[in-house]
Amino acid sequence: MGRVFRAEQVSTGRTVALKVLHSELSSVEEIVRRFEREAEVTTRLSHPRIVKTVEFGNWHGRLYLAMEFLAGRSLAALLDADAGKTGGRLPVGRAIAIMRQVLDALEYAHGCGVVHRDLKPENIMVLLARGVFSRECVKLLDFGIARLGDDGDVTGRKLTQLGLVLGTPGYMSPEQAAGQTADVRSDLYACGVILYEMLAGRRPFEGDNLQVLAMHLNAVPKSLREVVGDASISPQVESVVMRALAKRPEERFQSARELRQALDRAVRIRSGDPGISGVEKTILAMPQSPSSGTGWMRGAVIAVASALLVGEHLEAVASRNNGAIASTRKQSEPGDAEGPPRKKESGLKRSRAASRRHPVRP
Repeated sequence: MGRVFRAEQVSTGRTVALKVLHSELSSVEEIVRRFEREAEVTTRLSHPRIVKTVEFGNWHGRLYLAMEFLAGRSLAALLDADAGKTGGRLPVGRAIAIMRQVLDALEYAHGCGVVHRDLKPENIMVLLARGVFSRECVKLLDFGIARLGDDGDVTGRKLTQLGLVLGTPGYMSPEQAAGQTADVRSDLYACGVILYEMLAGRRPFEGDNLQVLAMHLNAVPKSLREVVGDASISPQVESVVMRALAKRPEERFQSARELRQALDRAVRIRSGDPGISGVEKTILAMPQSPSSGTGWMRGAVIAVASALLVGEHLEAVASRNNGAIASTRKQSEPGDAEGPPRKKESGLKRSRAASRRHPVRP
């Protein structure tokens, strides 16, 4: 539909991603409408997990959209890069950490009346962590066929005419495949597909477009644990993914928050749980890399964090003990206890001095 360039906004000196519509598509009404829709939706939304629109306009008959520049790569590229090492699979902790951020963005967008309708790994940017204890950051992109709550589904139907902007069959919900209205639960179905792909290294349904659409409507996906063939995926995590992939919308999770909380419970990392510290949450959610010469660093980080946690515990114990000792001392009178020994000691010293001055003769 267009090309994306790295550019600079002259007025601010800021680096931006400049998306320019192909000139031959500028006369196609549906394509122009989608481009304008993306600009309209991203301008309305302001969330740290959604790409920001900097400027939108027309330059010599060509539409352009300037967005914040993201130094990262798409989730699709990330999965492809790991295909040779891990079969395109991500560790469970890393996959859920990425999905939690996607769900944060969706919770906000849904609250603003926006349904994305085209969620897929290509539309999820993953920005690498910059610090030892920092985590990967996720940004949601491409709201070109999003549905706005204030326009019903009229615009959506116009955008999907003639098969120009049908969406991506591999990630479409059964109701989308059947040509029915998509709501927030359609986005959650797509999240289920993406979770399945991150954990299994493949989508639940594979084939040509028509076959995949038919399978979304009728077929039951294989068990994640059966596909993966090991015990790295717990029954609890698999249960959450399969519920997100339910055929009937009412049988799925009903909100992004509900799905996120179910994932938290499944991996035992609960937001606000006093039994798990922030450092422990960060360690558990840190991306795991293949063993290499720098593999010692992860162990060192965990050791330092553990030492900090133990140190805090010992410090608290010492503080309590010191308080108990101080209170015991306050209950006694130091002058009364130490007075007599000091007097005896001074008398002994005087006796020794006198004996040296007047020695006893036989």
